[in-house]
Amino acid sequence: MRWIDGIRARLGLLFGGRAAEERMDEEIGFHIEMETERLVREEGLEPVEARRRALIAFGGVEGHKEALRDGRGLAWLSGLSLDFKLGFRMLVKYPGLTVVGGLAMAFAIWAGSVTFVLVGQFLNPALPLPDAERIVRIRTWDASANEEEPRALSDFLAWRGGLRSVTDLGAYRDVSLNLIAGGDADRPLRAAEISASAFRIAPAPPLLGRALVPGDERTGAPPVAVLGYEVWRTRFAGDAGVVGRTVRLGDTQATVVGVMPKGFGFPVSHELWTPFKPDAIVPAPREGPGIEVFGRLAPGVTMQQARTELAAMGRRAAAEWPDTHRHLQPHLTGYTDPFPVSQADMALMGSFNVFAIMLLVVICSNVALLLFARAAGRESELVVRSALGASRGRIVAQLVAEALVLGAVAAVVGLALAQLALRDWGIEFLERNLGALPFWFDVNLSPAAVLYACVLTLLGAAIAGMVPARKITRGLGSSLKQGTGGGGGVRFGGVWTAVIVMQVALTVAFPAVTFTVQREAVRVRSLDAGFASQEYLRVQLDTEMGADSAARMARFAATVETLRRRLESEPGVAGATFVDVVPLDHHRGRRIELDAPSGPAAAAGPPLANPLVRTASIDPSYFDVLKAPVLAGRGFGAADLGLDAHVVIVDQGFVDRMLQGRSPVGRHVRFLKRGEQTPDPSAPWYEIVGVVRDLGMTSALDEERAAGVYLPAAPGGDLPLNMIVHVPGDPMSLAPRIREIAAEVDPMLRLTELQPLDQVTSAMLWLLGMWFKITLLLTGVVLLLSLAGIYAVLSFTVARRTREIGVRVALGAPRARVVAAIFRKPLTQVGAGIMIGFILVTAAAYVAVGHRPDGAPRDPDAALTLGNIALLVANALVMLAICMLACVVPTRRALRVQPSEALRAD
Repeated sequence: MRWIDGIRARLGLLFGGRAAEERMDEEIGFHIEMETERLVREEGLEPVEARRRALIAFGGVEGHKEALRDGRGLAWLSGLSLDFKLGFRMLVKYPGLTVVGGLAMAFAIWAGSVTFVLVGQFLNPALPLPDAERIVRIRTWDASANEEEPRALSDFLAWRGGLRSVTDLGAYRDVSLNLIAGGDADRPLRAAEISASAFRIAPAPPLLGRALVPGDERTGAPPVAVLGYEVWRTRFAGDAGVVGRTVRLGDTQATVVGVMPKGFGFPVSHELWTPFKPDAIVPAPREGPGIEVFGRLAPGVTMQQARTELAAMGRRAAAEWPDTHRHLQPHLTGYTDPFPVSQADMALMGSFNVFAIMLLVVICSNVALLLFARAAGRESELVVRSALGASRGRIVAQLVAEALVLGAVAAVVGLALAQLALRDWGIEFLERNLGALPFWFDVNLSPAAVLYACVLTLLGAAIAGMVPARKITRGLGSSLKQGTGGGGGVRFGGVWTAVIVMQVALTVAFPAVTFTVQREAVRVRSLDAGFASQEYLRVQLDTEMGADSAARMARFAATVETLRRRLESEPGVAGATFVDVVPLDHHRGRRIELDAPSGPAAAAGPPLANPLVRTASIDPSYFDVLKAPVLAGRGFGAADLGLDAHVVIVDQGFVDRMLQGRSPVGRHVRFLKRGEQTPDPSAPWYEIVGVVRDLGMTSALDEERAAGVYLPAAPGGDLPLNMIVHVPGDPMSLAPRIREIAAEVDPMLRLTELQPLDQVTSAMLWLLGMWFKITLLLTGVVLLLSLAGIYAVLSFTVARRTREIGVRVALGAPRARVVAAIFRKPLTQVGAGIMIGFILVTAAAYVAVGHRPDGAPRDPDAALTLGNIALLVANALVMLAICMLACVVPTRRALRVQPSEALRAD
């Protein structure tokens, strides 16, 4: 019989159980009847007696049936079913282990599932569009500059006319537009000037009206717009008659022609669409606005064939326009593929999954310790099973099945919590880090994520069940039998020693991490802006730049000045000013050269070499609006805005850190260019003309007090610009009025980031709060595992050495000495874990403090201050005390052992 026939027969027997049982009963009955008839016929016995003897001759019927069932492979199935039933009984019989081990495994599966879903959004994005694998992007890469070249309008026109392997070729340009309907304005919308072919690539039928059509792209076609679902619902209250209404988009009047359905965000996360009219621009090669090009592979064309044709067109363009296209390379990629592909970034994203798997391995290794202790306590049961003929593999399978049952329960809990976390935290976490999410992001548990969680469960169960099972069944029989006598048996060997030490080390390390995160949150929350920041409203101003950027900037400067005058005339407004970076936000770091002191100050020694300062460009009214008087010298005036003025004002942090409290007025500084180690002798010197108190130049990212330098600047010199409006009371009450005035002053003016100034750090506080919850949960899991592990080990030790304890106490040994002798090894393991954890935390603090987010050097010795060392030692002592709590019950049990009890245990 071929092996395939054997498998087919096995499967037939396996899944055709009832028929096989019937055939087996029929066959056995036939043999018994034949023997009965023979005895009646040949020996003349009565039928009843003949049948009795026939049955005796045949042997045990049930035994033969079991043998036949084993032969067709059903024994393992019935045994597995029994193992799972026993596994559920173990969950009930050992509730403490069920809760501790189950929670730990649930946390590991939760972390793995959440990480898999979030990382999968970047590594394996799924485009929810028909024929998604054939939707492509075309990008241009500048090989000489090693960067993407977005100015591809002339190339797009050439591709649209000549590329045959890609159809529905279209392009779009990101714009941010103010939508004003009936005089009401709100935040700018994420809009796309886009080709009509986009609505063939993403063929969702409009909720109302129509999508864009090719006729809308013609030069001279009337302006039209298609609204997103949320815009229609929030700005127009879901008005079914919105189609045909005229709205204002920036400085253009447009007619609403359609509303797209909920969830439509093509090409990325857009909420309004207007026609892209490339023919009206007629750009020169490598000029014009930055665009994105998309399309669909023609029927029957492969990705490689399309790339070959595109590369040929790229070579022809390079020959035709060598000055602009010599180094340009067109690339065709999948629509959601990253570009350029960074193997390092991909590896980094993938490493998050590896980290989650390692976390699972660590946690399940600790759960394995608990299961080993439980199995060691059941050694009598295992000995009996072994004596009755159960093989080692059978016992191992039983213990693994029990771990699998525990893992299955943990997986259900972990997946439920993962879905809750993704729903409540996942989207907000990604949006706070990435902004608006692409429409293809689906932050929910997918079938792939559930399957991945099942794989994690199997892996965790294998670790938690297989390792202790193999250890407990090694040398089963003689060694276990010896162990029941109280003199040996199962012991916690080197593997479990390593697990216990690692467990305790993590117990010390994770509270330190949690404490650090919480301390950071407290530090950020307590940052002082130096003024009543809750009375100020921050508004970020921006505008769309056209071809004539100089004219546009001039218009922007005039617009913001008009806006300021209008706002200052509003009731309740105490003043308005401008700055490039608002207080408590991250300010630009620049290195300076400070001139050599003269006179009595020269005795203090030379200045610091190229110190780092934080800078801000401010309107001359800045300090007046913030109610921050100049402490020494003078403030800025209109004359300081001239190109040759070269004056700065420093804050008290600069005075204290750079000059140790000496007056800076009259001293000079000059700025080094980025990356320079020595100042340019031709760079201008700036005279320090005044000193103010600290006004939020220390950001949430700065752990040390910053040295601030202010430069005068007229509003409109750079984009975006921040406006600060002083509104005593509730600053947000003025937000709607500011939008109305801005829309009246200039419809092209975009207002974003409207928030009270005291909430500038709210995004970082949210992230810190989320990490605090995660690390707190992880700390709890580790602490719980550690306590349960130590308790299990000590309890097992006491139970194993009951006879020895009783005899030694009966012989008069001091109880303290007995306890010390018994617990020496476990306590040594705890001590080693505490020491390793302390070293890990100290090293991590040393490395972390030695680096700054902006790459500026820092003294690593700052991590080893007396205060920090005291905190680390205190943490280690607290964790040691908590670990010792797990020793209380086993110690009391050891001291209560009586000699008679010890002898009975023998």
